Amino acid sequence: MTVATRPAGRADQRGGERGLATVEAVLVVPLVLVPILVAVVVFGRLAHARLVLDAAAAAGARQAAVVGGDGSLVRTRIASELADGGLDANRVRVIVEPAVADWGEPIRVQLSLDEEAEIPFAGSWAVPLEAEFVTRSEVTR
Repeated sequence: MTVATRPAGRADQRGGERGLATVEAVLVVPLVLVPILVAVVVFGRLAHARLVLDAAAAAGARQAAVVGGDGSLVRTRIASELADGGLDANRVRVIVEPAVADWGEPIRVQLSLDEEAEIPFAGSWAVPLEAEFVTRSEVTR
């Protein structure tokens, strides 16, 4: 009876390298891929916050144009837009200039917010976000 022997193939040439790909994957995934995934989520959150600030500034400017300047209705409208977008209105700095505007005068609404960006193994830093919208008063005094 003869014993069939198989010819030396690739599997035999690797010898002690079995499982090396698994070890490499275990090292690469947590150290490289997870921080990249977290960075995508963090920058997506920052982009969302910027879009919410833009929408709130536009809504506030529209309200300011209707009432003829700064007032509680303008601040309430801005706070409502920020809350709808998931931002805390208490963290946002709001500037509405001028306080009173006549027909056709420009009204500027500026919003600013410092958001925190934190990425594992890369650190964290404050990212200043700003939005500005200018419209004209529609009130005749």
